[in-house]
Order: sequence, then C-alpha cells, then structure tokens
Amino acid sequence: MKNNKVYMPADAIARHKDFDVWYADGEPFLSIRGTWSSERDKACIFGRMGGEMGSIKPDAKALTYYLKLERWEYVFHTRRIFSDYYVNGMRWQINGTLRELPLDFVCEDNFEKDVHVRVVEFRNRGECYEIKAKDVAKLRIAVTAVIAMGIKEEYRGLSEGIDDPNASKLKKAKRWMFAGKGKTYEQLLEEEAASEQSRTV
Repeated sequence: MKNNKVYMPADAIARHKDFDVWYADGEPFLSIRGTWSSERDKACIFGRMGGEMGSIKPDAKALTYYLKLERWEYVFHTRRIFSDYYVNGMRWQINGTLRELPLDFVCEDNFEKDVHVRVVEFRNRGECYEIKAKDVAKLRIAVTAVIAMGIKEEYRGLSEGIDDPNASKLKKAKRWMFAGKGKTYEQLLEEEAASEQSRTV
C-alpha cells in the first residue's frame, strides 16, 4: 500500500507547541519544531530519522511564507485569508479554509485535484487533518502548505488581497504603488461589509 496520506493534529497550531505528523499506521512522518510565539517565527521540519530537512519562514512582514524542503523552495501566498491561497512552485490553487473542510489543492495547469484535506478521528489521537496526495512525492510539500495555512489562520495574518480585473487606471496605479503592504483581517471584513451593502442598495 502506498503511504500517500498522513495525519496531523487539528489543534496542532492552536496549541503553540511542537508536534508530529504520522503515517496511517501511526509511524512518524515529520516532526515540526518552532518557537510558536508569533506568526513571524520560523518553524523547522525534521524527517523521521531526526535530521532537519526543511522550514517554514515568513518574509519580513509575514505576508508570504517560504516553504523550504531539502534543496527546493516554494512560496505560500495568502490571497485572502480563510478563503483563497496559492503555492508558487507547485502551481496549487487552494480555495477554502481549514475551518471548513474538506478542501482540495488544485493544479493550475490541468485542474486536477493533487491533494485532498479533511478532518477525521485518527487512532487515539483525536481529530486530525488527513492530508492525502495523489503523488507520494508531493506529500511533504502538501503537509508543509497545510501547516503554513494553519499558522496564517491562527494568527489572522496579512492577506495580499484579490485584484479587481475591472478596476480603473487610477485604482490599478494605486495598487501598484502600495503592492506588498498586505491587508489586515479587519480590512478584509470591512471590504466584505461594504461590498455586501452596495449589493443590497
């Protein structure tokens, strides 16, 4: 049987403590270690043999995360927290949130669902995220992306925002000038409320 799915405690990030991710038989897959005091902390990833093999490191503003696995590096983008994420390097579009599972990582190139995430009861370890990848080679990066999403949602960090394709030239110029600054969760809620209000008027 292929080891193409693993289990991570659903409350792992909320506990702000180091944690493990397991194969279906309960054997360790990865160990995640960090300071867990803020979103800006780096999390280190250790393989089952104990050596450090990767990390999740936010940029200076914790707007995006760099996901490093061995010699490869990917970038985790939060377009809109609790709804829209993207993994650059894998070309994964993630529509959804860890609050409301299941969700899928969809490949931009062929629209195939590469990764499926859901919540299950796992052995005697309570509720866990079951992270299942079509391709075993993509399982580590999938787990790393789920952890990054968990960190972003736990600390309600900045979102890049979603571009409006119908924006005026002035709005597009302003967006270009202030690119990379990010939007707070509160700003997104205000935008949603204003958008809802304009629809009802």
